[in-house]
Amino acid sequence: MLSRLIDVSGWTAEQWLAATILVFVIVTLIVVAHRVSKVFKIAAQSSYRPNLRPLRRAKTGGKPNREP
Repeated sequence: MLSRLIDVSGWTAEQWLAATILVFVIVTLIVVAHRVSKVFKIAAQSSYRPNLRPLRRAKTGGKPNREP
């Protein structure tokens, strides 16, 4: 089906080179767009900061209570 759409049997070396460069540029643009979208997704996320104080209070068997 592709051979009916594009007849590449008569292509010169320059045409093959141009087609190869065009495919390389298209693949590069897709990869760059994908990575930029990943960077934007990471930047949009809020940074997680755990609240560790309740965990420290909940521990048992630690230091004795200093209350009189």
